[in-house]
Amino acid sequence: MDRRRALKNIGLSLGGLTISSTVAGLLQSCQSNAAVIWTPTFFSQAEAEIVAKTLEVILPVTEDIPGALDLNLAQFIDGYMKVIPPEEERLAFKAGIEQYLTTTLETTGKKEAVDLTLEDIDGRLAYYLKATDDQKKTWSVELGAAQQEDGAVPSPDAANFGILKSLRGKGIDAFKMNEYIGEEVMAYSPIPGQQKGCVDLEATTGGMAWSL
Repeated sequence: MDRRRALKNIGLSLGGLTISSTVAGLLQSCQSNAAVIWTPTFFSQAEAEIVAKTLEVILPVTEDIPGALDLNLAQFIDGYMKVIPPEEERLAFKAGIEQYLTTTLETTGKKEAVDLTLEDIDGRLAYYLKATDDQKKTWSVELGAAQQEDGAVPSPDAANFGILKSLRGKGIDAFKMNEYIGEEVMAYSPIPGQQKGCVDLEATTGGMAWSL
């Protein structure tokens, strides 16, 4: 993989997950194989480690809702990225995760991804996703310019910002697609009733979004 060229296209990976029969099959597989030891097919083992931990910080377990690790979201995204997006997007996402792993290890002083704690990851997420609006805009402009300009490559910070936005979006989409979340946490109706326009969501579902 030409990592420099792939990093130029991190902006391509910012879209959400698409739903198809293949995606439904991946979801079913991840949900039914919770106890099976997972061997990643798209990520390296170290990349899978940091992706899983990052998703758990973004979507942690609570008293009554399972978190990303319990729902196998990293496993699902690994399978999704292996077979669904076009090659250019897959390469960009892979390069972005590699960049994020490298800089996270350098910043925390850890040698291996397995040594990273959730506190380490939380600090990285706060640095990028809780940055000032001006800083986020600067990184976003840099990502866009890299796609347009020959020879331009985003800085490590801009690349990390882009890949974390992408991973967060994909993780949230995968969370909402999960069968348990859809049926037990979100507003769910297996047989939709009548449509009611302009009705307050709080009054109809207690403020919960409808299941996908």
